[in-house]
Amino acid sequence: MRNLLHDDAEVNSCPLTAGMDQCRVSSCEGGCILSCFLIPFLLLRGIVTFLPFQGEGCAGKSGERLALISREQQIIVFLEGEQEANLALISTGTPPRYTTPGGDFEVLYKRWSPVSSTYRIRMPYWQAIEDTGTIGLHQASPAVEYLLGEPLSHGCIRMGFFTARWAYYWLPVGARVIIR
Repeated sequence: MRNLLHDDAEVNSCPLTAGMDQCRVSSCEGGCILSCFLIPFLLLRGIVTFLPFQGEGCAGKSGERLALISREQQIIVFLEGEQEANLALISTGTPPRYTTPGGDFEVLYKRWSPVSSTYRIRMPYWQAIEDTGTIGLHQASPAVEYLLGEPLSHGCIRMGFFTARWAYYWLPVGARVIIR
């Protein structure tokens, strides 16, 4: 079994991982628990070798909705307070020229289906996270959805159709977006 969390993780037995030794569960400084339900999913699909947000104060206030993005693992985790609401593969920027910036952002505004002024493509379910409006979350083109999980964008966070649509309605303007 690959180590999913840092070595300081508390080890608990988990009914979902009966044949896989034990499930590791750990808390961030803010108390968010990445549950035994998420860990086996990620492990069995080979998506991650560890959960990327340990010790980063990732938990939101009670009921706060936020998105956590791992550029290394190419995943996005949506949290409502301390509970995971959704998880998906994404594509971030292609290094070194189009690297997606890291840091703490917020959803500034949303547009249903704008056209990029630079690349002349539609970006359905656009949620801007940078003041200039050049970086945001949006749906990947259907022609490249099968490539989610690889860093192939021009800096934005591309999501599949169902994830992008869900996130567009679920994340409010002002919601935190943390990119690591």
